[in-house]
Amino acid sequence: MSPQQDNHVFAYRFNEKITKEIAQIWSIGWENQTSHLYNWKGSKRKEDSMYVFQYTISGIGAIELGDKEYKLTPGKAFLIDIADEYRYYLPQHSTHWEFLFITLYGEKVKDAWDYIQRENQAIISLSSEAAPIKQLLHMYQMAKEKNIKNAFQASHLAYEFIMELYQFTKQLTSVKLPESILNATLFAQNHYQEAVGPDEMADAAGLSRYHFTRMFKKSMGITPIQYLTNLRLVKAAELLYQTNQAIEEIAVEVGFANANYFTKVFRKVTGMTPGQFRKKRISPSEDLFA
Repeated sequence: MSPQQDNHVFAYRFNEKITKEIAQIWSIGWENQTSHLYNWKGSKRKEDSMYVFQYTISGIGAIELGDKEYKLTPGKAFLIDIADEYRYYLPQHSTHWEFLFITLYGEKVKDAWDYIQRENQAIISLSSEAAPIKQLLHMYQMAKEKNIKNAFQASHLAYEFIMELYQFTKQLTSVKLPESILNATLFAQNHYQEAVGPDEMADAAGLSRYHFTRMFKKSMGITPIQYLTNLRLVKAAELLYQTNQAIEEIAVEVGFANANYFTKVFRKVTGMTPGQFRKKRISPSEDLFA
């Protein structure tokens, strides 16, 4: 997900009744707000029975829901009924807020929103690799290339997105990780390509390194460095399987210092070198590195 993405907003107005009843797109866009005049309030919205999903890419935004305020850092998203009481805006302490958003309507969209509300998941944490975000990026790219051409295609895409989100939030309710640990895993998923480690993950969790390490191991069953290493190995395996990139390039791209260290770690975990893994055409999965 490139922070240099040029910003666009696309609006759709379809008349086919059946697509409106199931799920339909009203608008989709990528914005980078830098003005503190950016300030949306529920009472000022005229549309009814619509829902906004907004995902922070970079910078910091904020949203007020009821009597609570939530900070929207990278990886944080919200889903709101457009007619409810809320306010989302660029806070004074933030220089910018870059986000991807979609506005949807339809009964299936309402069902997903109702479920999220029942589970009290006002703010959702997702990595850029999460299925709903991948689907949203795909939809945005299609919109940008003018490949969303009719109501039925748009409805199909909207339904796919909301089902991905529905499934993702259902999985979250079964895990119930502490918020600090969720923040740390989200940070790792968004920054594994960089030179980050347990110290940076602890900072993202808002905990001391010692307390964070103990809490992470208790919650996840592995240490923070094991989690980060496994994450990098999974991403490397995907690139080995899907691309012809040189092993040296893949090593650096997924956050290893060099190809020699990457090969050593990969062989220790899988029993084969990256080159051998590529030749065997093994489909990558997280289970391989568990």
